[in-house]
Amino acid sequence: MRTMRDMQASTADASPTAATARRRLRIDGLDVARAIAVLGMVGAHTGDEGGEGGGWAWLTVTHGYPSALFAVLAGVSMTLMVTSRGAVPVAEVPTDDLASTRVRIAVRAAILIALGFVLAGLGTPVIVILMNLGVMFLLALPMLRWRAGVLLGGAAVLTVGGGWLARTAAQWSAAAGVGDWPVLSALWSEHYPALAWMAYIMVGLALGRMDLRSTSTALRILAAGAVIAVGARVSGWTLRDRLPDISETTLERWLTDEPHSYTPLEMTENIGVACVVIGLSLLAASLWPRALWPLIAAGSMALTLYVAHLIVIAAVGVEMVWQPSNVSFVVLAAALVALACLWRAALGQGPLERMLTAASTAAATRWT
Repeated sequence: MRTMRDMQASTADASPTAATARRRLRIDGLDVARAIAVLGMVGAHTGDEGGEGGGWAWLTVTHGYPSALFAVLAGVSMTLMVTSRGAVPVAEVPTDDLASTRVRIAVRAAILIALGFVLAGLGTPVIVILMNLGVMFLLALPMLRWRAGVLLGGAAVLTVGGGWLARTAAQWSAAAGVGDWPVLSALWSEHYPALAWMAYIMVGLALGRMDLRSTSTALRILAAGAVIAVGARVSGWTLRDRLPDISETTLERWLTDEPHSYTPLEMTENIGVACVVIGLSLLAASLWPRALWPLIAAGSMALTLYVAHLIVIAAVGVEMVWQPSNVSFVVLAAALVALACLWRAALGQGPLERMLTAASTAAATRWT
């Protein structure tokens, strides 16, 4: 029995159309957003946002927002894998193709988990997100065909209660003696707990259903994100002002917007900012594709650059993190972008991205 993918391939060979060809191209705006996410994490790890020696105060935006954006984009990517980059509506994806995509995502999850363990073994002060992200990939497998409304409803529930759920699960798991089990602990870990962060993945899965090549769609994402982010920030100010006598525990768990606090306010603001960045990136890439080509190249190999920057930190020494320098940050960020440009121009797909594609495609071919 031929799958939808086989029929699309034969149809394209017989009578290719501009629309079909356009659908199969990467969406440059998403690569711009991926580059911003990765370079933001580089800034969080190596940039100097201020202190006794001065610094760039604006680098405070590199804490919390970039990693959440990275997770939202992971959700978008999974939906695009299911829909052949928007060529087929989710509801019309054949069962065989859906099964194949689930195998591909599961294999990528396993590789990310393994890579996360390896990078954690480098001994850098950086909390590596890859193992937790791999667990989120696995949790997303049954969600790939959920309706957008269900995904956004689930994201709202986890945005409000995910932090509490992760803390509760951490307490229960510790009492049961499984609190620090490898992989499983990613569900409730102190950093990037999957039980809360699945909200970002689910938002991304829903965004991936939209026509991301459309200017009007980009504007809607941008506008919605701005409303959500500003609303969360203003709500935080208002609540903290009107509840001056709240306990420190309540503040830390529910009302602070500090990065990586996993409160409803912080997570809501992160989702809004992620949507703003994605919307702006889609618009900018459609208007100035040549000017933004370096970022497009960097975003197309975001995993490779993320791993590369951790290897550099391990090679240079932990002082690169504990004694940050904006000279180091700028040099490292520029070097990563230059590497991406040279690699893409000469060899195309990034090395780790090529490995993920080859391994997951081979597994899907064999097992489905």
